[in-house]
Amino acid sequence: MQRPDALTGWDDEHNAELYDRFTREHTFYTDASRDLAARADLTDKQLVIDLCGGTGATATVLLESLPPHGHVISIDSALAMQAVGRRHRGTPRITWITAKAEDLARHVSAPADAVICNSAIWKTNTTAVFAAVQRVLRPGGRFVFNIGGRFAGLTDREPHATASLNDLITAIAVADHSYVPPQERRRPSLTAAILRTQLKAAGFATVTTDVVTRTGTLEEKRAWLSIPLFARPPGQLTHTQRMEVLRKAYAQVDKTRPVTTRWLIVTAQA
Repeated sequence: MQRPDALTGWDDEHNAELYDRFTREHTFYTDASRDLAARADLTDKQLVIDLCGGTGATATVLLESLPPHGHVISIDSALAMQAVGRRHRGTPRITWITAKAEDLARHVSAPADAVICNSAIWKTNTTAVFAAVQRVLRPGGRFVFNIGGRFAGLTDREPHATASLNDLITAIAVADHSYVPPQERRRPSLTAAILRTQLKAAGFATVTTDVVTRTGTLEEKRAWLSIPLFARPPGQLTHTQRMEVLRKAYAQVDKTRPVTTRWLIVTAQA
């Protein structure tokens, strides 16, 4: 099975099931969602939009922060992700809309108290999304999202003496499968300065940014890399080959080394 594209390959039910299992068995999405919810100040709010909501992991956390009458609209372009979400997280308090984030304002007419986007905004056309979010937010409503450090132009703060799991995966693929690492093509970084400029242009009154460091386990990392959409290395290896490479790499990696990632958190107010 060839690895699907990490930007467009979400509409696959098998991948969606494995992704949703990860969100239920590991705390990354729950912890990140609670952080975003706290920054959005949802205590007395009624309507929140979960942008690029996937299988509803973030929407479920948002309901915990809302009062009993609060409601979440979860918007995602992948029907398979939402089908899995409806099965595992179905509740009348979540409305599922299958649409692109850029088309948000075409599908939501009621003013929203807040819009949240967890671990996905860099996959969108941010200029179009910011304009759409501004249109659906009530005055004073908050737009809160996060961006992985790699996509926000953040660098690691200190080098590590031992090879990471990703490093070992690449080395084993080269040795066992004559793998040739492709030249990496990165999208332009969405730095805090660029995002601030885009949000101001979209009409947001205030924008604050913060950088946080999250620490996970290697077991969590292995589970994440077992999802077909995120399996490494990229290229022409089959999924079976990637899983064998992952097994060998995990056996060799230093288990005492924590997995740390840096995230840019943005809070904008309409």
